[in-house]
Amino acid sequence: MICLPAKDYLTCVMRFALLTLLFVVGVTATAQARLGENADQLVQRYGDPLRETDQKSQGDKIALAQVTFQKGGFQVNVTLVDGISVSETFSKINDEAVTLAEVQILLNANSQGLGWEAPKTIDLGKRWARDDGAVAILAHGILTITSKELIAKETTAKKLEDQPSLDGF
Repeated sequence: MICLPAKDYLTCVMRFALLTLLFVVGVTATAQARLGENADQLVQRYGDPLRETDQKSQGDKIALAQVTFQKGGFQVNVTLVDGISVSETFSKINDEAVTLAEVQILLNANSQGLGWEAPKTIDLGKRWARDDGAVAILAHGILTITSKELIAKETTAKKLEDQPSLDGF
């Protein structure tokens, strides 16, 4: 966008900023899975999945299903437990990093009426926590939002894994 003469320069810059913001909101709005949605709701939101993986093999502590979608320039990897979305990972198809403005839109879409804390800087990037214990991490340009339910199941599975077992004796 070329902006000439000087008196219209500010107007031109403001228009460009507004158009950029509207583009970011428009693109990101099409890629908003929500924690707690079931498989049918996800298919309705995104269309047919690109890939589905069922991880219910013997010895797994948590029965998970992974479903991958593409929409609006994003790849969305959804983890399901008992048919309900418990984690979503958002990455851009063009390998660009998910921006902080896009993260904010995705966090708002996944608020379920609760608030997210201000981000904390961690080794990998940034971390947000929701009032109920859900967590979002932006690392290497990829955003992962995980529900408190999956965090609790992972914690329980880790404890079981660390305990000795006489199963199979």
